[in-house]
Amino acid sequence: MLGLNLAPLRAADQKFDGFVTRPGVFSAGAVDSASALLAGALPGHLSGDIADFGAGWGYLSSCILSREAVTKLDLVEADFISLDCAKKNVPDPRAAFFWADATAWNGSYDAVVMNPPFHTSRVGDPELGRAFIAGAKRSLKTKGSLYLVANRHLPYETALEQCFAKVMELPGNGRFKLFHASRPKRK
Repeated sequence: MLGLNLAPLRAADQKFDGFVTRPGVFSAGAVDSASALLAGALPGHLSGDIADFGAGWGYLSSCILSREAVTKLDLVEADFISLDCAKKNVPDPRAAFFWADATAWNGSYDAVVMNPPFHTSRVGDPELGRAFIAGAKRSLKTKGSLYLVANRHLPYETALEQCFAKVMELPGNGRFKLFHASRPKRK
């Protein structure tokens, strides 16, 4: 069987605070503090068609869907096990689940929300986050908005300014910065 490790697919669900995760997924067994910060900063008037890029096991998506004016939410996640957990954590009929790479995703959204990963192995790589930002630019409608949280040391400001006409840093904390970017540049 070519050495495939199928153990994570068979791992038992872990439950906490009404959520389900599994060993090996990002932030298994607890809400990630960066995602919690972003969830608290999302505007109450969030509405329309939304995407959660790198949706993980669905914490941010569940917060997004607490807004009645959200008509559709696409959860885009490259990790199959995380997406499987998200399906259990986000039972809302407005949610659609896509096992896909957010950096290559195309859509048409009023807003994109994300806490992008910044490594594919143990070594950090800001290019991954920049690719998420470019994907958001490509997938947003003309007046669309991006809501992003990032570790304070990650250099995303230039990428945001290159991709969006308006970039605002929102109040974050000592570990994380928050951004609201709007009006994606088309050229």
